[in-house]
Amino acid sequence: MVHLDPLRLCRKKRKLPQGGAILDQVISQSASASNQCLLYKMANYKRGGDLIDAFQIGGQKAVEQLIREQFGVFMYNKGRGQIINRAEYLRWKYMDNHEVIIPIEASLSPHDPLSKWDDHKACWQMQYRGLLGESLLHVLIICDTKVHTKLARILLRVFPEQSIDVMEGEEYLGASALHLAIAYSNNELVGDLIDAGADVSQRATGRFFLPRDQQGLRPAKTTDYEGLAYLGEYPLAWAACCANESVYNLLLECGADPNAQDSFGNMILHMVVVCDKLDMFGYALRHPKLPCKNGIVNAAGLTPLTLACRLGRDEVFREMLELSAREFWRYSNITCSGYPLNALDTLMPDGSTNWNSALFIILNGTKEEHLNMLDGGIVERLLDEKWKTFARNQFIKRLLILAIHLFCLSCSVYLRPVRVFADDEGEEGGDATGNDGADDGGQMAVDAVDDDIDLTTWVRYGFEVATVMGVLSYVVLQQGDEIKNQGFFSFLKSLVSKRGEGGGATMGSLVA
Repeated sequence: MVHLDPLRLCRKKRKLPQGGAILDQVISQSASASNQCLLYKMANYKRGGDLIDAFQIGGQKAVEQLIREQFGVFMYNKGRGQIINRAEYLRWKYMDNHEVIIPIEASLSPHDPLSKWDDHKACWQMQYRGLLGESLLHVLIICDTKVHTKLARILLRVFPEQSIDVMEGEEYLGASALHLAIAYSNNELVGDLIDAGADVSQRATGRFFLPRDQQGLRPAKTTDYEGLAYLGEYPLAWAACCANESVYNLLLECGADPNAQDSFGNMILHMVVVCDKLDMFGYALRHPKLPCKNGIVNAAGLTPLTLACRLGRDEVFREMLELSAREFWRYSNITCSGYPLNALDTLMPDGSTNWNSALFIILNGTKEEHLNMLDGGIVERLLDEKWKTFARNQFIKRLLILAIHLFCLSCSVYLRPVRVFADDEGEEGGDATGNDGADDGGQMAVDAVDDDIDLTTWVRYGFEVATVMGVLSYVVLQQGDEIKNQGFFSFLKSLVSKRGEGGGATMGSLVA
């Protein structure tokens, strides 16, 4: 029975466990006697099941015969596969429900497979899948034992189309057997999967494979890319993040693109920075067959170099600078090299301000690693040259103007006369009967004093005028010069950064 219930769709959803917690629940339930899932009767996450028992009794030949004779019914077209659509997914998702609520497109979470569904080919039937949308091959790889690896290779040999299956559940959506084999460093199985026709461009986009700040129902607008399982979606990126050079080379030979970008715009070099894999950065950048392109910008406008600055990867940052240097000549231990400043300097070639430059990010950084980036090397030399050619003169000029302003302001305050009002004199020296004539005389005396303008008063007026003119000149002339040099919108942006981040941003605007 299928019906649409808008009231139930508007109710608050109960909080579901995520990532590893869901996998833990599935592992505990897979071996339960009350579990009715046929897949877990064949092989479960407790490393048991009928398939394991058959292998221990009859060996590889008995298992291969069993798979050939009886497992074809669990696959589309007896192992040849077919294209599956949304209806197949919904049958699997709601197969235990007596009443099914048809989801409205607008009510779907950003991680729901239906919100980004594309019809694709599958081999293992959806109705025989596990709680995570996994097939038998996925279960065997996750168990990660020698016996399970042998069974997985037998299954692939009999039904090679199994290599195209991906996990269809929301948490692990898109993870293929190739992804899992790379994660478990099962290089032999990786080779078998590629020979069987596994897709080297398959993307793992499930919630578990996202940065932590992107896993909620309301993902953060900007991400720090921190997450235990965020490895870049593509199998090649997974191999790079796991520092598996042999698998990396194999995937490149099979047509994997090292410059392919994931949902956040990150490619191989970005992901190596995120996972802090120093050795793999140089290997991918200078690969003998297909090197990565350096300088590609991700969705946040960051190159691999500026991303290293943002995340505080100081060792990777130094390695990247050295790898990007161009050597002109070498004599003994003396080397003359040039460093590209496109992503490093605060100024673009056209003179505009590069707000995502490495120098800006380092100066505004809050981690200890940002201080290490300033210590020695090209960054220190670049700051020193900027200080000598521009910032030092500006600093001295502003310091002198400030000193003159404070001097004029101080003189204006200290030269002000001490006024004694008539009311105060009357309270102190008047009698009880009140003497109006004396009061009038005192008021006349004070007025007489006010009418006399001596040299001190003229000097005070001069200092007051100089103070006001100094303030006006600073607001009009100096700030106008800043707007002229930076541009109006860049000037406003620098004011916001100064207010939000303090001295680091001020120093950044001084060297820009």
